[in-house]
Amino acid sequence: MMKKLILFTIVSLLIASCLPRDVQVPQSPLLSTLERKSGLIAYIGADGNMFVSDQGGGNLKQLTDDAQLPQSQSEPYRFYQYPTWSQDGNQLAFVRTSNENSGPRSELLVANIGNDDVSQVYESEREHPFYLYWSPDNANVSLLTTSVSGQSLILQNIPADGSERTIIDTGSPYYWSWAPDGSTMIVHTGGANSTSPQHLAFLSMDAANTDAAEVIEDGLDTIPASFQSPAWSPDGSHILLTRVNDNGEKEIILTDGTGKFEKTIGTFEVNSAFAWSPDSARIAYIAGRQQMNAGVIGDLHVVDIETLEEIVRDEDVYAFFWSPDSEKLVYFIPLLTNRAADGSETSTQQLVLQLNMLDVTTGESRELFTYQPTEQFANILPYFDQYHQSATIWSPDNNNLVLSFLNSNGGAGIAIVAASGQLEPRLLAEGFLAFWSWK
Repeated sequence: MMKKLILFTIVSLLIASCLPRDVQVPQSPLLSTLERKSGLIAYIGADGNMFVSDQGGGNLKQLTDDAQLPQSQSEPYRFYQYPTWSQDGNQLAFVRTSNENSGPRSELLVANIGNDDVSQVYESEREHPFYLYWSPDNANVSLLTTSVSGQSLILQNIPADGSERTIIDTGSPYYWSWAPDGSTMIVHTGGANSTSPQHLAFLSMDAANTDAAEVIEDGLDTIPASFQSPAWSPDGSHILLTRVNDNGEKEIILTDGTGKFEKTIGTFEVNSAFAWSPDSARIAYIAGRQQMNAGVIGDLHVVDIETLEEIVRDEDVYAFFWSPDSEKLVYFIPLLTNRAADGSETSTQQLVLQLNMLDVTTGESRELFTYQPTEQFANILPYFDQYHQSATIWSPDNNNLVLSFLNSNGGAGIAIVAASGQLEPRLLAEGFLAFWSWK
């Protein structure tokens, strides 16, 4: 029987490699066991706990076992959120939120994947983390928390070893990008929906001051056009920003590592969001067509930064993620439907996502499939330009994606999706949100 299953798996893979572009075949039950593993996946399980496994479900580690999902607002709760991998894939940061005592309490936890140790490195009943982003040296977790007043956000730096935190800055909204050497970040605060004007600046911490980390700010004179997150190139040589030029046009611009203007990459009418390819050779951006409270919807552009040669694809792109080898781009088109996950008609519209793959070498794109995302995954898409720098849904070997979906019964699941598009997705586990490790 086992030999037949192995033979079926091999034949299925061979058939898949020869299939027409829009045909998918079922996955063999053995494929998850036989395929070469790449990196690890962190996910929030259906019980609210944090798990780590490979893409076949092996090497399973349950990092927490005490989640408590309430059935009503009056019940106590304890749940885990925001799994975020360090760049080296050896540590996972995440947040525990509970109300077991006098009120809401948040803790930042860091798991050492090698020895299964989970440490609390920060806790507060007044400030609640909601976005995490590791420093490139894997030593610190920068994070955004709410403030006591609720009028502003706080950017903090928490050492992974649990030593003293540094409050870096405040503002709302707040976006930032680390320099690859971890010495500096470029930040963008304020904007159209804020009481404060848009502001761009470099922030660095004085490493020579051993008693307390002193934050040094160097503001930029650039007047930013409507956008969210700046983006430092992976090789450290360039930064992507926006500006309003002398003619009043909104531009995406390339600067050097000091913020000095180099060239214009493209223009847009309303707003924009962008991200670098991992090899720093191309950028992709969405030129927004309509005003939104957060996020963008518009044309997808891919531009070579040297030649400015451009690929333009679908009009209503909402978010995208580059593959690790910089050869492909997976992107999402939002669709609204009155059909629920189980196929029944509903009185309210539901969000579904059309998943597409773009080959940036050939310029060809294809639709993979359409699915209903979990609320947790849908919530990150308006901010994908910031999340693109701190999390990935791609496997390190470029072969697979991990997606969070709702099944036909409305249950939440984690799926492994072949980037080729020629194999049907397979279920990894029941759960709400998952990200792949960088390595």
